[in-house]
Amino acid sequence: MAVEVSAARVSTTSLRIIGSTTTEVSEKKNDKEGTRMRIIDRIKTISNERKRSNVRNSESLDGSINGVAFYSFEFFPPKTEKGLDNLLLRIDRMVSRLNPMFIDVTWGAHTQNKSFLVASHVQRYCGVDVLLHLTCTEMTHGRMTEILNQCKYCGINNILVLRGDSNGSPPIKQGQTQWNPSGETEDSNKTFQYAIDLVRFVRERHGNYFSIAVAGHPEGRVRGPSFTTRTNLDVIEDEITYLKEKIDAGADYIITQFFYDVQAFISYVKKCRSYGITCPIIPGVMPIQNFSTFIRMTEFCGIHVPKTIMDLLLPVKDDDDAVKEIGCKISVDLCRSIVNAQLPEVEGFHFYTLNLERSVTRILDSMKTVVEPPVLAVDDWRSKISSPISESGGMIDKALIMPSQRPLPWRPSTMDKRAKEEIRPINWANRPKSYVARTDDWDEYPNGRWGDATSPAFGELSDLAHYYGYSFGSEDERREMLSIKTGSPPLQLCDIYEVFARYIEGKIPNLPWCESSLQPESFTIQAELAELNRKGFLTINSQPAVNGVPSDNPQFGWGGPNGFVYQKAYCECFVSPENAQKLVQMVTNNPSMNLYAVNASGEDFKSGVNEGGVTAVTWGVFPNREILQPTIFDPSAFLVWAEEAFSLWTSMWQNLYDVDSPSWELVNNIQSTFFLVALIDNDYLRRDSLFDALLHLERSE
Repeated sequence: MAVEVSAARVSTTSLRIIGSTTTEVSEKKNDKEGTRMRIIDRIKTISNERKRSNVRNSESLDGSINGVAFYSFEFFPPKTEKGLDNLLLRIDRMVSRLNPMFIDVTWGAHTQNKSFLVASHVQRYCGVDVLLHLTCTEMTHGRMTEILNQCKYCGINNILVLRGDSNGSPPIKQGQTQWNPSGETEDSNKTFQYAIDLVRFVRERHGNYFSIAVAGHPEGRVRGPSFTTRTNLDVIEDEITYLKEKIDAGADYIITQFFYDVQAFISYVKKCRSYGITCPIIPGVMPIQNFSTFIRMTEFCGIHVPKTIMDLLLPVKDDDDAVKEIGCKISVDLCRSIVNAQLPEVEGFHFYTLNLERSVTRILDSMKTVVEPPVLAVDDWRSKISSPISESGGMIDKALIMPSQRPLPWRPSTMDKRAKEEIRPINWANRPKSYVARTDDWDEYPNGRWGDATSPAFGELSDLAHYYGYSFGSEDERREMLSIKTGSPPLQLCDIYEVFARYIEGKIPNLPWCESSLQPESFTIQAELAELNRKGFLTINSQPAVNGVPSDNPQFGWGGPNGFVYQKAYCECFVSPENAQKLVQMVTNNPSMNLYAVNASGEDFKSGVNEGGVTAVTWGVFPNREILQPTIFDPSAFLVWAEEAFSLWTSMWQNLYDVDSPSWELVNNIQSTFFLVALIDNDYLRRDSLFDALLHLERSE
C-alpha cells in the first residue's frame, strides 16, 4: 500500500498554481479591444455557417422547431436586496440549464446602480454575454462617457440604445444644453434627444468596441399628439425611416417590441428589407403570465391583440395557471409561425421574461429547443439514465438538457482578459464563481496545457475568495434545507448524509459546495451517488468515465461538431477517517486508481499510481486541432481548494446554530475530523469501475 503522510499545513499564500505554454510575464492590458466576440459577431457567424450548411428554420413533423439559431432573455433589476439575490440565482440557473446566447438587463433613471450590479455580476461570473440597456433621454454627454467607460471596465461590450421616457421635464431640442449655473456651456453638458444621437456618440467615441442594438416596433410607435390623426401605415413607415437612419448611423441589429399579431411582424420585416435594412431582426416574445397584466401592458404599449387570442384568454382570465398555460401555447404558436415564414436574417427569439422562469422554460421545451436525452439507447454510456421526475421532488428533470453547444466542459468567462482561458482544475467545477473570483487578478490564464506550477506569469489562488459568498438563500432557507423533518435541525450524522442525498436527487437546489443542481453528465450515476451519500460518502464533485462520445452529445459533448470526448471517472467526497482508510484499501486493490486526501488541519496523504502528478480528467479530439484537455486534476490545487471546502462547513452551516448546540457540535465534528478525498480512475475504458468499486465497498459490509 503506497501511502504518504504529511502533517504540514498547506498555505495558500505560498502556493503558486497554473502554467502555460510560456513563462514570460504578461504585460498585456486586461481590457483589450477585439479579444472577444460581440453579440453581433456571434449572430453573423452563426448565420453565415447556417447559409454554408444550407440550414433553415423549419417545423418538423413532431412539432419541434428545427434550426432555431439562438434565443435570449431579458431581466430587470428588482427593488429589494432579497429580490436581487433571487434574481441572480434565477439568471444563473436559467443560463446553466437553457444556454441563451445572451441576456439583457433593463435600465431606468432610478435603477442605474442595480442595473450595473446585475449586468457586471452576470458578465463576470455566469459565462454569458450581457446586453445592457442605455437610455439617452436627459442624459448628458459627460455622464454617458462615464457609463460607457464603466461598461468597458466591467467587460460589457454590448448595448441596447433606447430613447427612454422623460421624467416629466419639458423635451430638450436636439443640440440644446442643460441649464448650467456657471453660465458656461461645456461639451460634457450636452444632452441627447433621440436614440440616433447616442448611436452616433458611441461610434464616434468608441469605434466598434460596442455591439449596438436598437429597438424596432412592428406595429409602429406613437410619438406624440401630432401622430394621433395619422394612419397606422404612416406611423409604421415613419418608424422604419427612423430605424434605417439608426442602422446607417452604426447600429448593428434590431430587437423588436413584443407583439401578438404575427402577420404584423412579418409585414414589418418585409417592409424593413424593402427600405434597405438588411441587419438581423430579433422578434421579441412576451409570455402571458397574468390576464390583467397582459391587458395593461398591451394597452400601454399600443399592442394589437388578435381576436383569436382574446377568445382563448377571456374564458379563463381569472385562473392564473390556465392563463399561463394558454399563454405558453400562444408564444409557441407565434414562434412556429415566424419560423415557417422563412424570413431572411430572422433566426432567433428574444424573450421578455418579466424575471420569471417557468413559462420561458416551458416554451423552449415545447419548441424542442431543449431536449430530453434518449433512454436505453444502444450506446452503453446511455443505458443508465434515470426517468425524469417533476420539479417538486425526485430525480432531476432531464427535459431541460440542451443539445450541446458548449465550447468547453465548463462555461467560459465572457471577460476579455480571460478570452484565451482553456484549462481549469476540476475541483471548482461546481463552484465556478469562486474560482473566477480567486483568479481575477491573474495576468494570464492557462491555455494549451496547465503547465509549470513555478511559472512567474500566473498569480496565486487568492485567499479573498474564502469570503466570496454567492447567495445560497437566507439563513432560514438554509436551516430548512438542513431539516430532514419540518422544524427539526440535524442531530445525527445520518441527517447530514440525507441532506447530501436529497441534493443528488434534486429535492433541494444546492449545497455550499455546489452552486446549482446536479450536472447532466452525472445523471447516469445519480442513483449510485444517492446511495453513496446515504452511506457517509458525501460527494461534492463527480463525473463518470466516457470513452469517445460524439462531441455534440447533449450530456457529455463540448467543443463543436465532429469530435469525440473522453473523461476519467472522478469522485470527490468528505468521509470519516474510518471510511478514508477503506478508500485507501480500495485504491490499493485497483491499480488504475489514484487517491488524494486532506483534512481541515492540513494532514494529507495519497495512494495509488503516479502519485503527485497533474493529470487530464477531460479531453477531446477534434478535426484539424490539437488534443484539448480543458479539465485537469492538480494535487497542489486540490489542497488549496480543500481549505475553501472545509471553511464552507463553518460559514454556511455551522454558524446557523447556537454555539455548543447539538447541531453546531455535529457540523463542527464533521468539519474538524472528516477528510476531503479525491479519487481518479485512470482506466476510462471501464465506465463503471470507480463507482462499482465504491458501492461494492459498502454493500460487502
